[in-house]
Amino acid sequence: MPPRPEVVFSSDVANMDEWAQRTRIPLTTAEALGATYARAHRWFQALKQQLIREHNWSDAPSSDSRLLFAVETSSIWRSSVGLPAGPKLKLCLPVHASSFFSPERRVQWEMVFHSDIFESVRKICPPINDILHLIQCLLTGIVTVVFEEQLPEGMYRTTRGLPPIAWVNAHEAALTEIFGVAHFKALRKACNDTKAAYMLQVLPSR
Repeated sequence: MPPRPEVVFSSDVANMDEWAQRTRIPLTTAEALGATYARAHRWFQALKQQLIREHNWSDAPSSDSRLLFAVETSSIWRSSVGLPAGPKLKLCLPVHASSFFSPERRVQWEMVFHSDIFESVRKICPPINDILHLIQCLLTGIVTVVFEEQLPEGMYRTTRGLPPIAWVNAHEAALTEIFGVAHFKALRKACNDTKAAYMLQVLPSR
């Protein structure tokens, strides 16, 4: 059975620093990260509108002014009589990147990124993949895709911290507008380097 990819959220700054060293894209200040994230607002909003227009999502009721947007949709799974087999799926993103690092909101973001939205829906819904990949570019290490495979010598855990190079090339203009030319070139170089974009750990068998 092939390894099953799992999206993992982590607000551990040390983890981000490790990815910064791996990708050779240095971590900047919190203010700089926040400013870059803010420049991506328009793209995030466009992806939200695409979810609503093309994929049967709708605005979710929310009075939280800290959210950039909140949308929801029915579960993709159906019961034997064709009704949604589960609660609605809710996707939200914060206005400020710093919210991802707030200890009291860690569970909120885990519930978003560890949900069926990123487990299953993203495989059939391109805007969800775009959101994942954009966050990987903006805040590398905070959301990764993990594959685990049990082999005789132990558990092989492969973690992808950056998007596929094809995605980066396809969105060159938008990414350059957000990051600038120099940072985009460094990002593309890292995405094209397996050792930079992926991390392999071998965990001994117990």
